Amino acid sequence: MTRPALILAFALMSTAAMAQAQSIGIDDALVIVRANGMTTVAKLEHEHENGVAKWEAEGLNAQGKKMKIEIDSVSSKVLSIK
Repeated sequence: MTRPALILAFALMSTAAMAQAQSIGIDDALVIVRANGMTTVAKLEHEHENGVAKWEAEGLNAQGKKMKIEIDSVSSKVLSIK
């Protein structure tokens, strides 16, 4: 592989890795927790636990029951709802 091609390949791999590692913002996290039944959000934190970057929300559903929702902040996937 020629040097310019090698540099281009490295740049493309780095860009793809950075795109995968970007996390969703607080606005997206709020949309996800509300779409999953949380009507009142009391706490919303971004944290890293066991190598996973995630959003953790605590609040109430429409019936006033406590809820806790965890969202993978890279994939936007809901990890748990309690």
